[in-house]
Order: sequence, then C-alpha cells, then structure tokens
Amino acid sequence: MATPSVTNIVHTGAWLYNAPVGEANPDETTIAYGAAWGGNWVRVGYTKAPLTLAYESTESDVKVEEELPPVKRFRIEENLTLETVLAELTAEYLQLAAANQTAVTSTAAGVGQKAYEYTSLGGDAVMTERKWGFEWRHIPADGTPQPGRLFVHRGTAMVNGNLEFSQKADDYPGVPIQIKALSDTAQSAGAKLCRFERVTAAAT
Repeated sequence: MATPSVTNIVHTGAWLYNAPVGEANPDETTIAYGAAWGGNWVRVGYTKAPLTLAYESTESDVKVEEELPPVKRFRIEENLTLETVLAELTAEYLQLAAANQTAVTSTAAGVGQKAYEYTSLGGDAVMTERKWGFEWRHIPADGTPQPGRLFVHRGTAMVNGNLEFSQKADDYPGVPIQIKALSDTAQSAGAKLCRFERVTAAAT
C-alpha cells in the first residue's frame, strides 16, 4: 500500500482530445502538460460542464450447496463512459458528438455570398469510431505541473441530451456529449478499454 501523500490529490479541469483509432499516445516525457499532443490528435474546444468518467462492472457469483456466501466471483460485463458538455455550438462539434459520418461543409464569404457551414444528421446506422483522451494537471512534490492522461482506445460518441436555447443571462446552448468505450481486441486482457497515465516526477 502506498504511503498517503497530498501530492496525489487533484484539483483541476480537463481537456478532451480525439484522434483516429490507432493513433499513438503522446509521449509522457516529451509532451508537457498543456502542450499540443501532436500527430492526428485534435483538442475538442471549450466545455461548459466538468468531464466525468464512469467505470461500471457487472459481476456473477458462483454459489455451491455447501457454503452460504459465494465462493467465487467473475466479471461478466464492463463499461467505460465519458461525459461533458461542449460549450461551442458548431457543425463540427455537433457532428463529432453524434458520431456522424456526414462531412462538415464550409463555404467562405465572397461577393454576394455569406460564409456558412453545415452538416446533416439522420439515416446512417454506422457510427464513427474514434480514439479519445483527456488530460488534467498533476502537481508532484517539486511543484512543477505535470500531465495526467487517460486514453480510450476505441469509442463512439452520442448527443446525450437536449440543446437548450434560452434567453437567461446565465445560460447558453451546449452540446452534451457522451463517449462509450469499445473493446480494443488488439490490447491484452485487462487493458482493452483504456490506459491511465500520471507523470509523477520530471526527467533527470
């Protein structure tokens, strides 16, 4: 058991990223906290709600006639879910949240033409799979901010709620997004949903 340490306590928001499935994770040593992840990783814009992670496990008990309590327990199902609300209402983020395969089209402003963008929803049974990740700030004993990161190898998104348009001064529409992990069968048992990383000290 590790010795308790206040440096293990985290008080921070998180930045959400996405990339094509199979994209390499940002290097824990060369990619500092707050730096762009590089490669094909794209940071999703501002959020108006905390990012939450839920891991759920369904278990099955083995019972025998000779014992009152179960004698063994197996996991028979598991799910990993990320949720937040995107603060920026754009065609790109609506399409991303809907796991839609329809492209986002943008038209530039010109003579007699306003700039605009559009995407479409509906009628496509195939959902776009992406690799997902998020980063938070961890401060080790030396006081230098370091990254904590979690990577979902494969997952699909959905618009998880209503877009509410209101004239209330303290509110504005956001895109509620829920990301559900899928099993990455290329990973070993015990590592098929996600990978957790936390930099605990600077390089020497």
